[in-house]
Amino acid sequence: MSARKSPSRNPKVGLVILSLVFVGISGYVLCRSFTSRHSQPPVLPVFESYPSQSIETQIKQIDQCIYDTLLVLNIPAGDVTFKTVEPKMVSEESWAFSELEICFPTTLQRSNIEQALFRRLSEHIQRKSLRFASISKQELVLDISINTHHTHRLVFVRCDQERPVASQPSSLPLVAIIIDDLGYDEIIASKFLALDGVLSFSVLPHSPFQESIATAIHNSGRDVLLHLPMQPMEYPQVDPGAGALLCSMTPDVLVDQLRKNLDSVPFAVGVNNHMGSRLTQDSGKMRRIFAVLKRRDLFFVDSFTTPRSCCRKTAHALKLKFAQRQVFLDHVQDPNAIRFQIKRLITIAGKQGKAIGIGHPYATTLKVLKEELSNIKKRVNLVRISELAG
Repeated sequence: MSARKSPSRNPKVGLVILSLVFVGISGYVLCRSFTSRHSQPPVLPVFESYPSQSIETQIKQIDQCIYDTLLVLNIPAGDVTFKTVEPKMVSEESWAFSELEICFPTTLQRSNIEQALFRRLSEHIQRKSLRFASISKQELVLDISINTHHTHRLVFVRCDQERPVASQPSSLPLVAIIIDDLGYDEIIASKFLALDGVLSFSVLPHSPFQESIATAIHNSGRDVLLHLPMQPMEYPQVDPGAGALLCSMTPDVLVDQLRKNLDSVPFAVGVNNHMGSRLTQDSGKMRRIFAVLKRRDLFFVDSFTTPRSCCRKTAHALKLKFAQRQVFLDHVQDPNAIRFQIKRLITIAGKQGKAIGIGHPYATTLKVLKEELSNIKKRVNLVRISELAG
């Protein structure tokens, strides 16, 4: 019996099968790449807070207690006015004193206000640091102190009481708002760029989408900043990220890394620090950094992550264009808290003629700015950050 012949293989069929397999694998890889780029939520960088024992951190906690209590009492943010925000300093401690006027409804008893605030605030400070005083049947005043430092005055006024109308200034104060930490999410960046207002944007070096986002910012007519990572006090437990400038670097290494960072973000007209509570206290390192910025005709905005920053003094010595942040808009990711911070920013601008606020690319921040920008523009002139650096 003769052996059965094996069927002959058609080489063309084999090539077709290999091609289909290759196309399938390529499609899968491209699909995964697209999904990872556009569908998975990006890991956003963290921003630096003050150390937990600092007066600034305690003030933020008190602010949050006030926001929460007013919410419980059904007093909306629209019924709160910042009457004044003034810088204070005792020895090496600096802080901002805030006086707020709060309109409360006739149906709300003053005793309920006192009890609610005492209960919430005593979680963070001693009761002896809270002093209530009745100015009249219509007004109630609460003074708050932290370690004997007067930080807040809340003046509660019944809504049925006539309040003096504030006189309008002859010219509106100037406000610049910077959105930090861009470079990791093209979609959120495009949403901030679509907002109807003059904003400035700071892009992290060596981030996935630094070039495309910086180009989009530039093409929209807004200012691009390099968001320069610097060593925080908590380093290495807190990592400032790729391209960070560290206190341990030699002068040559420091300057080389700075130049690489500057070259990585196109169209940058200035620089502000990402973290940096440790490095911005080092006048020698900051002098070298500022010398490079001056040669490139760039300005520096101190994000002011420590009250011990030497940046203003060092920039003045080198005649470098400089500005300093007054308000972080969204350290507390809560719509009402962000609205209060916007009010604080506008009040500071009204007192000083100009002010700088810093926000971050969060959905909550985006939502609040979208809702509030029209009101902001009625009270201040929104300008690019380059217009306030001098």
